[in-house]
Amino acid sequence: MVVLKTDDIYDKLRPKKSKNKHFVIFFLFLIIIGILWKILSKPKDEYSFITTDLQKGDIVSLVSATGVISATNEVLIGSQVSGTINVVFVEENDSVKKGDILAIINPDTINQTIARFEAQLNSAKALYNASKVAYDNKEQYYNRLNEVYKKTKGSYPSRIDMDNALMDLQVAKADVMVKQANIKEVETNLNSAKIDLKNSIITSPIDGVVLRRSIDAGQTVAASFSTPELFVIAENLEKMKLLINVSEADIGKVQEGQTVIFTVDTFPDEKFVSQVYRVNKGATPSDNNIVSYETTIYVDNKNLMLRSGMSATADIQTALAKDVLLLPISALFFKPPTISTDKKQSNIGMFSPNRRMAKSSKITTEIPTKEATVYILENNNIVPKDILLGISDGKNIEVIDGLSQTDKVITKYIKNK
Repeated sequence: MVVLKTDDIYDKLRPKKSKNKHFVIFFLFLIIIGILWKILSKPKDEYSFITTDLQKGDIVSLVSATGVISATNEVLIGSQVSGTINVVFVEENDSVKKGDILAIINPDTINQTIARFEAQLNSAKALYNASKVAYDNKEQYYNRLNEVYKKTKGSYPSRIDMDNALMDLQVAKADVMVKQANIKEVETNLNSAKIDLKNSIITSPIDGVVLRRSIDAGQTVAASFSTPELFVIAENLEKMKLLINVSEADIGKVQEGQTVIFTVDTFPDEKFVSQVYRVNKGATPSDNNIVSYETTIYVDNKNLMLRSGMSATADIQTALAKDVLLLPISALFFKPPTISTDKKQSNIGMFSPNRRMAKSSKITTEIPTKEATVYILENNNIVPKDILLGISDGKNIEVIDGLSQTDKVITKYIKNK
């Protein structure tokens, strides 16, 4: 039997650690420290850059404006005489022919006026006849005295009698002329009253459609100071007119013959295509000091979808470029953080603020070009590029020269944490 000592029992319960095990742990610790040091000591990029791929496509430069649609020839029919409307023969949307009676104003007052002038005319003619008889008598009397005066060689009648007779003759002649003038005046008043009677019958001056009726039977029309509007008639609703106001900032781009695409609120999904017919040289009067120029566009309306008074939003195609390199507008506002962090300032015109004219075979019209600078990412380096720009649609802009489709153009950067 083996007897164990106390020290032997303690060693059995708590054996001593191996020196090799401590060395392995220490070695692993050094490896971990080395890896962490390598990771932490690696340089970190301060910024990350977002680039865009350039695409080829078509681009259209647009000028937008709003306006109102109306008939090509709208006639406002009023009344030149005052009175009460007796009867109205048409309603809105009724078709009318030239000469059709639209309404009649009560003619009683005008008929009374005509009767009064006719009586005055008869009286004036009677007074004229009386004055004419008096003149003939004065003329005969003077002629007899003059004959006697010549035969007596001035002895009889006296010179005073001759002068008095001549004066009476001239007075009678003047009275005849006054009576003739009175007749002319009354005849003029009578003709004016007859014209008023004719005008009391409101007729259509054209073939068309009644767009608006502003009167009813029994209504009083007062034409003392201005001609009241009774009816509005459109000559032809199959061809409408769109009047838009183009701002002074854009009017230089708008020309006759350019394509126009517009929509109306009633048919928001329907696009109507037409052309610019006329651009006014003079500015449209405005109460808010905004300068604009009226532009006329004629529109075919055979399906009668468009109606007078509709509001329209029009886009005028001022320039077109096909199959060109397109650059997002945002790229023009990028500046490297080492230059400036103010991204609100555009790079357009940085190198050459002067604008010059350039003509591309892919552009349908001659347009002013602009020089600008953008930045591309090349081998992880920021490289500036001077480019020549063409037309823009507000989202993209045409690149005429300076970039290729493979370039990675920087649009913005993000600062790394």
